[in-house]
Amino acid sequence: MINQSHIALDCRSILARCYLLLTLTTFFALSTIAIPSSLHAATPQEQAEAILLPFLDLLTSPPSGDARACTLQCRVESLGDTRFPDGQLPQLEFAFHPPGKLLLKLRTSDSDLAACRDGQKAWVAPGSVLPSPDSGSNATEQTFPPMQLPFSGKQLAILPVLLEVLDKGTAPLDSAACRVLDVRTRPEISRLLPPEAASWSVRLWISEEGKPLRAGLRLPKNSLVLRIDNMNFTKELPASVWTPPSNAKFLSPKDFEKATSQFLQGAR
Repeated sequence: MINQSHIALDCRSILARCYLLLTLTTFFALSTIAIPSSLHAATPQEQAEAILLPFLDLLTSPPSGDARACTLQCRVESLGDTRFPDGQLPQLEFAFHPPGKLLLKLRTSDSDLAACRDGQKAWVAPGSVLPSPDSGSNATEQTFPPMQLPFSGKQLAILPVLLEVLDKGTAPLDSAACRVLDVRTRPEISRLLPPEAASWSVRLWISEEGKPLRAGLRLPKNSLVLRIDNMNFTKELPASVWTPPSNAKFLSPKDFEKATSQFLQGAR
């Protein structure tokens, strides 16, 4: 039996985990852009590229497509060693506009949490969910790095060189057969990267229509499995998306990173 207070604390740490996974690995996952039926019989490499490219294109400068932002609605199936009961899956929402805007919202039956980066500003709501940061005298000198890949959208053609895609066969999901693909950095490339950039993998469950229904992200010390409900790509998101509520607490980039790191290291 899962302890309910433990679930609540785990849910609170989801925001921290997701933020760090996104900023450290650019969250190599998720697009619900429909894949043409001609790709249904494509190779695993081709199908993985068709799914990943729309999201990765947002992170390039300049993107090759028209989209500049995306939103994602999903449910959290598991976080680390904790698997949430089917009827109590926390709802997680992303809004993402590279290179500097990111919003994460977590909703459970008894809490509504949010964390946002808006350029060089950052806030969390409610502010009481975070421990009081111990800002140093140089806190105002800290800046967020851009959430951006170091090449243009057209240069995403190198993706097959970087990624290894393994076909893991089929598996049922909601009574439907899904193709399961594992995606990771090719071993010969991983050896050239720092551990936090190399030791990751993504598992995708893909429907017969070519849309990912579930995505699992694994890092050396973290893992996250999401059930994907909806994703939308757009040229712009309204300014209200990034507007903090009245109970928000503003943090410097240094304090924001410190607070999320404290959650990640076991502040449960």
